[in-house]
Amino acid sequence: MKLILNVLAIAALALATGCTTSPKDLSRSSGPTETCPVCRYQNDLACVCVRVKDDTPRTEYHGQTFYFCSEDCRTTFLKQPQKYLPSTAKP
Repeated sequence: MKLILNVLAIAALALATGCTTSPKDLSRSSGPTETCPVCRYQNDLACVCVRVKDDTPRTEYHGQTFYFCSEDCRTTFLKQPQKYLPSTAKP
């Protein structure tokens, strides 16, 4: 029973602090997509794919543009960018 409660608590925390892009948002619109590096690193498959629009959170790092599912993920990335870079993009 304790294990089930722990799993439910972790799931609730993930939902409360997860990204803001829902799968139905992606299926409704067309346009370019990118991968949120923070969600990819955290294996948050629900919001790895980000539709790029004018208001999509983004940042430039070492000449490359990175897109994020939320401002929270952008802020997290900016604190430790090296942690979230794919091994091929690390300088």
